[in-house]
Order: sequence, then C-alpha cells, then structure tokens
Amino acid sequence: MQKRILLAGVFLFIPIVSLAALRPVFTLSSGFANANMRSSTSINFGSFQNSYVGGSHSDTDFDSGLFLGGEALLLQNWSGQIGLSYFQNSPFVESGTVYQFSDPAFNNLNYQYQIISRRISIDAKLLYAFCQIWHPYLAVSLGEAFNKAYNYTETPASTADVSLTPPFGNHTTNAFSYSLGLGIDLDITNHWRLGLGYRFVDLGSASLGVTPSQIGTHTISNTPIYVNEVLLRISFLG
Repeated sequence: MQKRILLAGVFLFIPIVSLAALRPVFTLSSGFANANMRSSTSINFGSFQNSYVGGSHSDTDFDSGLFLGGEALLLQNWSGQIGLSYFQNSPFVESGTVYQFSDPAFNNLNYQYQIISRRISIDAKLLYAFCQIWHPYLAVSLGEAFNKAYNYTETPASTADVSLTPPFGNHTTNAFSYSLGLGIDLDITNHWRLGLGYRFVDLGSASLGVTPSQIGTHTISNTPIYVNEVLLRISFLG
C-alpha cells in the first residue's frame, strides 16, 4: 500500500517540477463532514450468541486539516499543487440495537460507539486561473487512514433490562484512503487565498476490539465509511 501511494505521488510530482520551480503553499481547512455508516454482525459468547444490528444512517461533524506543499505553473492559466496533508474529524457516532440471543424479540439494548479518523495523504490540485484572481480546481488525494473505534456503551430500554456481556474494547484500524474534490480559490493578496470546496472521502473500515467473554476474535465493524465534506480553506503562498 505504501509503495502504491509513493509511486502515485512521484508520478504526480514529476510534471510539476519539470516545468517550473515550486512556490511554497500552506493551507488550513475546516468544515462539515457527513459520514454514511453501518455496522452489523453476530458474535458468539459460548452458551449464547448476540446480534448487533446498526441502522443505516449518517452523522455530521467537523473535519479539519492542514496541507504543506508547493505550486507551479504548468501551462498558460494552468497551475498544479502537490504536497502532504493531515486531516482529523471530530468523533462520528455509530449506533444500533442488540438482539440478545440473536432473537429480534429481545431487542432490549441499544449500543453506541465513536469513530475518529486521522489521515495522512499525498494531495494534488489542478487549478485554472481566470480574471487573474479566481482559481477553480480539481483535487485528488491518496493516503492512509487510522480509524479508531472507541467508547462502546450499551443502554437498556428499561430498568429491567441488563447487558449480559462486558463492553467491547477500543481498536484502531489502518485503511487505504482516498478523496476526490472540486472547488474554487480566490486571491485576496499576492500571498493569501480563500477557498471553498467539496470533497468525497473514502475512510475505509473501522472496528472495535474484542470482549473478554466472547469466543474468537470477530467483532463489530463498519462497512467502508464514505464522507461528503464542504470545506473552507485559507492558504498562504510564498
């Protein structure tokens, strides 16, 4: 995976540095992130089995990050950026229902846990300049996500309902991540730009740790987490 990311970065980098010297770029980004999540599985506890059924839902939180790289002129009115970025979201919340003994009639518990994703990636942008100050762009990134699932809790539907199992542990999953985006930047001065953009991000999967009482290592995990983001950016260009 790391070789694939490195090679992609090299091939993106070559056409930029071969045409012009890079202009240093530092960008801060922050905005809303809407994640589509679902978890569903059954786990064996020896004498009985529980099913964990997550409802297909979305959760909106914040995503923020920084980019450090360079920009160079490619052709008339066209320029490119390439560099490294780091992003991290505020916790997404995953939730669902516990079917004790895998019987839908015993849906007396609701479960919930949180997911934080930290990503490191190679980012590239292709920008077009018009009216001297506007820069619509297309963007792509390739990298790795470190998805931490943690803080698992179960909530009884009534005081008569109790959990028969200890909570699942915290766990971090490493996953290949990519993003595709578009937007527009505006020159404020010769060195500062403001931007607004949309980005689709694939965070990969996330899973909890195990409980001491289960049989085997199978645990609650999410299908790939897809995120739609709207980001406000401010950039400094050297």
